[in-house]
Amino acid sequence: MAAERKAWTDHERLLALSLYCRLTFGQLHSGRPEVVGLAERLGRSANSVAMKLTNYASLDPEVLALGKKGLPGASQKDRVLWQRFITDPETVSSECEQAWTLVSDEDPAFAAEPSSGETDYSGQDVRRLQKQRVGQSLFRKAVMIRYDTRCVITGLRHEDLLMASHIVPWRTRPASRLDPANGLCLNALHDRAFDGGLLAIDDQGRIRIAPELMSTGASGRLKRQLCDLDGQPLDLTVSAFPNRDYLAWHYRECFRR
Repeated sequence: MAAERKAWTDHERLLALSLYCRLTFGQLHSGRPEVVGLAERLGRSANSVAMKLTNYASLDPEVLALGKKGLPGASQKDRVLWQRFITDPETVSSECEQAWTLVSDEDPAFAAEPSSGETDYSGQDVRRLQKQRVGQSLFRKAVMIRYDTRCVITGLRHEDLLMASHIVPWRTRPASRLDPANGLCLNALHDRAFDGGLLAIDDQGRIRIAPELMSTGASGRLKRQLCDLDGQPLDLTVSAFPNRDYLAWHYRECFRR
């Protein structure tokens, strides 16, 4: 019982937040392998870690927006960390990455993905892979919060159909990989079009569709879901609007004009 009552350290809270952002709402339970792994690393019970994760869920606007709720009882320090994540996601995400990387360096098997029998990562490769997965998960959470868990083009709100799309790719500009302003919340179709250079945002904040689609005489769903968007403004508040320098890079480097 004494182990259950020990105070959470700031380092442990960062690890819990890192794991929280990697899991879906339905995975926040004591039987989840990643929860068990973190509990063992912290010398806590899986129930204790699961409770901390669901405390974070009770503060998460993405969870609330989807009509769900976590477990009440988040501590003041939990609330302070979460508020920092909301107001300064880049800094907190970096801290979470560092915390996760530290324990991964100490134990490369820590929080590894369940084995699929297909690929084996070891040494530096597994540490790099874990850091990237943690960073991408934190980035997704920050993007979902920034855009109120809605596709910026259609307004669609469904967690399984929404993607946090990097405007400038992860590998291209490492310094911007955790910046929520370098992200767009898009549904799966428009995410694929954006990533493939078939959709972009111009310097006037207007949606642009690649000429190769516009010139095909598209009709039906393709016309409604893509071609008819050409020239429409991205309807976002100033505070939520993505970084225009990132959008300009994507328009210049990726868009099929």
